[in-house]
Amino acid sequence: MNSTSATAADSPLDLEQAQLRIQALEEALREASSATVAAERRLDQLVSHLQEGVLLTDEAGQIALINDRFCALWELEEPASYWVGRPWQELTTILMPLTTDPGRFAQAVHSKRQQGAPVFNDPVELADGRVLERDFMPIPADTGTGSNVLIRLRDVTEYRQATDRLRAVASIPGQNPNPIFRLDGTGQLLYTNQAANFLFKSLSEADQTRLLAKAQGLAATALEHSQPWQVDISVGEGFYTVFVAPFGEEGYANLYLVNITKRILVEQELNRAKDEAEAAVRARENFLANMSHEIRTPMNGVLGMAGQLAKTRLDARQQEFVRIIRSSGQHLLTIINDVLDMAKITSGKLEFEQTAFNLCDSLGESLQPLVMQAVEKGLTVTAMPLRDTCPLPWVSADPYRINQVMINLVANAIKFTEPGGHITVSSRQLASTPDTLTVEFVVADTGIGIPPEQQTRIFEGFTQAYADTTRRFGGTGLGLSISRAIVEQLGGTLLVESEPGKGSRFRFVLDFPRTPAVTQDAVHSAFDTGALRGRRVLLVEDNEINRDVARMLLEEWGVAVDEAENGQVGVEMLQHRAYDAVLMDIQMPGMSGLEATAIIRKLPDPAQANIPILALTANAFRADNARYLAAGMNACLTKPFEEEDLYRHLEALIQPATLASGASYDLAKLQTMARGRAAFVDKIIQSFLTNMPASLVELEAAAASHNWAQVAALVHHIKPSVESLGIQGVLPAMQQLEQDIPPMGQPAAASTTATDHIVSQIRRALQELAQELPADARTQ
Repeated sequence: MNSTSATAADSPLDLEQAQLRIQALEEALREASSATVAAERRLDQLVSHLQEGVLLTDEAGQIALINDRFCALWELEEPASYWVGRPWQELTTILMPLTTDPGRFAQAVHSKRQQGAPVFNDPVELADGRVLERDFMPIPADTGTGSNVLIRLRDVTEYRQATDRLRAVASIPGQNPNPIFRLDGTGQLLYTNQAANFLFKSLSEADQTRLLAKAQGLAATALEHSQPWQVDISVGEGFYTVFVAPFGEEGYANLYLVNITKRILVEQELNRAKDEAEAAVRARENFLANMSHEIRTPMNGVLGMAGQLAKTRLDARQQEFVRIIRSSGQHLLTIINDVLDMAKITSGKLEFEQTAFNLCDSLGESLQPLVMQAVEKGLTVTAMPLRDTCPLPWVSADPYRINQVMINLVANAIKFTEPGGHITVSSRQLASTPDTLTVEFVVADTGIGIPPEQQTRIFEGFTQAYADTTRRFGGTGLGLSISRAIVEQLGGTLLVESEPGKGSRFRFVLDFPRTPAVTQDAVHSAFDTGALRGRRVLLVEDNEINRDVARMLLEEWGVAVDEAENGQVGVEMLQHRAYDAVLMDIQMPGMSGLEATAIIRKLPDPAQANIPILALTANAFRADNARYLAAGMNACLTKPFEEEDLYRHLEALIQPATLASGASYDLAKLQTMARGRAAFVDKIIQSFLTNMPASLVELEAAAASHNWAQVAALVHHIKPSVESLGIQGVLPAMQQLEQDIPPMGQPAAASTTATDHIVSQIRRALQELAQELPADARTQ
């Protein structure tokens, strides 16, 4: 009874508590559900924002979790929500065709799931060229009967490409066949590639030490100055160019070595070859100069004596013999000149002058003898002179070289044209400006002509169109070669048009600087003006026949002649007797003409030291003449010479010396400039006396240090003053120093001699001017 009562009494309370408990549990369940939903939402947000793809399968093999990034990496059409709850095998079937090897991909997936071991950074290569990388991580299930599998996926295509590039770059030094060294600022070797190791091992211990020391020095210098540079070094028996690249922030420098041994050896061979070639050229020039001297010396005697013989009483037959001797001698001389010209051409020393002349008159005078020769052969000649198209044909050029070309072309036309043929010689103006005249030159003939295949070869040295040309027509085959070289150096091109049996036409065009017409003195047929009568000259010549020829000519002109057979005798005779001029041979036994001239120019007596000296030389190179002038000679005359040339040279040398009364200067030009203003003359002389001594000191110092560029500049600076004061005998030496500048620092005997001569002559002029200048001008 009591028990039943108690239960009945407690029932309402227990029921209420149970309801409260239920409410509490329901609330807790709702809170838990909310927390779960929130957690799931946060997890979804986290997973969706991952840069990696994520896939989670449960123990049953169903896809429990997958994010959009996973689908995007595989470029799937379905969204991530589509795959939740589906078996992983269905997804694998979709993914297989997207890989480069579907079968291998499927096998790998199954294998990894069966093994149940984690796998990281597993690459998956896709058919579109991309590379994905995945992590495979099994997670034990709560039930203990299976496992969940988490797969993380990322795109590593760019990373793989960058890695490959870095790997390729990193392999370059090792694969480079050139040695590479890396050293820090302390000289410590940080890296050497395989080629550097091979080079190092190939060297002796001493060479290894030297190479390391050089590398340390180069690296330290590059790092100190933060400047890349390169240098050539010797390594053992080889040679290398070293490119030094500093990396200042990193604290090291790279040295890249390139083997240049073959290049250096080739350069050395080209230089033993160059020296040999230059030696061969010098030997050839010396040979030709000696041959010229040896041939011209007796030719001077032959032609000179023939000229003297022609002046005697001879019958017609004897006169013909003399004519043949002189003609044959002149022909031989022409051949010698052609050979020498070819030698000058091949050595690049063909000489040209610049002088004002009437181009039309010069051509006419030079070609007139050939016209007569053509007429004698039975040819007709048509000449179209330049004056027909050019009213003022005055130009500045080398008349001898231009005439030489035209003479060669006309002589060829005469030689290769049979009697009854025709030759046309023309020169005409093509264009004209105030400064320039353009002229076309043409020589055409109706001769044998030249086959097309031979028209190029005829301009080669010692070449003629036909094999029997020399036997039939004579000649050396040098004329056209020389002519083309001259025309090319004058800025033109010698062209030929020819047809066998119909003749040839040679043509070239040249541009000439115009020059005002020069008033020329009337030319007298008799060159002996009487200016040399009563003069006394000293003839220094070792060849007896040449002394006889010169003495006969000089005595005809009323000149007293004393003879000396060598330079030493000549110097002694000059010191014991007064002479108006010296005719000086160059090559003589014992003391040469140059040595004798050097002694004469240093004699204490001013009259003896400054006597006019005319060089009589058998050398035909203009460079030799410049050397003679620089040595102190006043003029040069090449053997064999014409009588008139010898007379004109002596007349030009003796008369100025007479007019100047032995002075080393001539104020005629300055006085002309002054137009009667004596104060102007005094002012110029005073400036010269004041400023020139310092210039001479600078000139001597520059010559002593072999600074020839400075010598040339100083000479160029003082030359106008020297010219205006008419200082005698120094202009040829000045011209040589201005034009022929030896390499810096190189001693040059000719340049030193020329400098000494200039300084000596100018100092003498300074002394004489200071003495003769009026007292009031000296004190200004």
